[in-house]
Amino acid sequence: MAIPKRLLIIDNGSYECRVGWHNSKKPDLRFRNVLTKPRKDRKKDSNQLPDSSATPATIVDELKANAEIQIGNDITNIEAVRAHLKSPFERNVVTNWNHQEQIFDYIFSKMGFDGETSIDHPIVLTEALANPNSCRRQMTELLFECYNVPALSYGIDALYSWHHHQQQHKSVSDALIISFGYNTTHVIPVLAGKMQLQHVRRLNVGGFHINNYLFRLMQMKYPVHLNAISSRIEKLVHDHCHIAKDYRDELLKWAQLDYYEAHIMKIQLPYNQVTATNALLTAEQKQEKRRELALRLLDIKNRREREKLQEDEDYLLVLRKLRQLHEQQKLQKFERALQQQQVANLEELDKLIGTITARIKRVKERATAQPKPSKQQDKLDKLPKPPEGVSQSQWLADLREKRDQLQQRKQARQQQRQEQAKRHTHAAQERMRIISTLARSEKRRKANGGDEEDDGFGMNDNDWDVYKRINRYNDDSDSDAENERMLEYEKILQHYDANFDDGSNNAAMQALIAAENYQLHFGVEAIRVPEILFQPSMIGCSEAGLAELIAFVLKFFTGEEQQRLVDHVYLTGSCAQFRGLKERLAKEMLELRPFQSSFAIYESNDPVLSAWLGACLQANGKRFSESLTTKHLYQEHGSEYFREHSASNIFYPTPKD
Repeated sequence: MAIPKRLLIIDNGSYECRVGWHNSKKPDLRFRNVLTKPRKDRKKDSNQLPDSSATPATIVDELKANAEIQIGNDITNIEAVRAHLKSPFERNVVTNWNHQEQIFDYIFSKMGFDGETSIDHPIVLTEALANPNSCRRQMTELLFECYNVPALSYGIDALYSWHHHQQQHKSVSDALIISFGYNTTHVIPVLAGKMQLQHVRRLNVGGFHINNYLFRLMQMKYPVHLNAISSRIEKLVHDHCHIAKDYRDELLKWAQLDYYEAHIMKIQLPYNQVTATNALLTAEQKQEKRRELALRLLDIKNRREREKLQEDEDYLLVLRKLRQLHEQQKLQKFERALQQQQVANLEELDKLIGTITARIKRVKERATAQPKPSKQQDKLDKLPKPPEGVSQSQWLADLREKRDQLQQRKQARQQQRQEQAKRHTHAAQERMRIISTLARSEKRRKANGGDEEDDGFGMNDNDWDVYKRINRYNDDSDSDAENERMLEYEKILQHYDANFDDGSNNAAMQALIAAENYQLHFGVEAIRVPEILFQPSMIGCSEAGLAELIAFVLKFFTGEEQQRLVDHVYLTGSCAQFRGLKERLAKEMLELRPFQSSFAIYESNDPVLSAWLGACLQANGKRFSESLTTKHLYQEHGSEYFREHSASNIFYPTPKD
């Protein structure tokens, strides 16, 4: 088979998908491999009619088109729908084929195949290492049957990346590839250019677990900033996390206060300082800000009313079209249209038309009516003004003096209340003395055998002086009248005196200090989070770490083969970008390898794009046509069959029962 002029390369990663032509230097399309369906108001959607002349039978089809699924770069606000994101992958294997088909539709639409019934270009597609035959069978059927592609080639992203790396090391055919994925990490031995599939081992820890672990740590540390944290997790991981060469030594350093203060990173979250800013504004500036806010809110209200009015008019047009169908005696179409619009019968239709018509009329009448006077202006008009013959400065000075006197009395009463709470006051002591005296005289009468008799207490007005003395010391509550006068004085002074300080400056300072509570202190998490690659037990995973996994894989080979593998340890994948990974692996390899043995660790120049670039490199090879599975081979051998090549899985046919 002759190679066509252009091949479509799709690196179908579980985190990001990269798509482009084989003769390009970089992908034409990169997007998060997720999709979401935004939640919409069903009634609002039913009111949107793109074509007013459309028949009722076509209305539902047009409305279904409005509820489009957002995919990849078309997701307008991915943080707002993070909890509703859907992926076709379960770990690193495609399992949800409805989602995968929608993503293929998105890819082909963006690559210029929108509206075409078939894709006339062969496709090179990456798949998971040891991908199950059932998953590959579904993928092959989808591409050949649904999109009618002429040929298809499968490959492993890690091996494609290795082929791209071999451009700089053409004489090297042996390597120990460590592929860091979004859900898994693989250790792949390659000898004489051939993958040793039976000795490949997988660690079920990847970029997803690192992001999730950091989110859990920050969630426990800052539970009130959950939404702000979730939108910054990936940036924190990519920009600030690194792998410690010696994890225990780094932890001991972070335990020291001086090291902590010198290396802690403080991230300021969005904080609304409206209170702190308003405290420094003059009365005229505050009034102007209130006026601007009122106008903005009024504009938002008017815009919503216009949108709602347009929706009602469109919906009314649809209902009237249904009414016309009944008048034209097209009863079958009328009944079907009623069901589509969820209307029970003609009576309910007429009632609905009348309700919407009345609502439209009310809105239009309200829009043309005279605006009501502003409540804020009414409040300003009701504010007291200086008396005649008294200057404003003198009037404000008198008000300040009266306010200060009230404030002093309130403070004096407050201080007295605090003293009474600490010890017995004079009033309490006087009360107890009088009660004890009355009790002794009562006991004296009973002891003498006298009858109960009235001692005449209260007949004389002087007997009640004791209660007057008690009340005089206990009169410490703030009266409502004084509080109202205090509020009135402060309101007038705030309006007329721009330099008036009612204590809000202290609140402004407190608000500025409170901004520190909107800071994330990112410290030891920078090394703790990626450490799970070497210690999966930190997240409750019972598997061995990366260093132990490498040692386990090497034990399958002879001493000579082990040396050939460790002479070229190749790191690829998104997590290979962590700072310190190469140094940490060098330390671990030094501990597990024999004394004075050599090894070398190489990093991919572009860990994210190297797989796509390697697929392009192989597609440009002279013998690439031999790796293509054509539609004829698919029809002859079945949907799980594929042609093997140096970067592909090994084909093991499913045993027949």
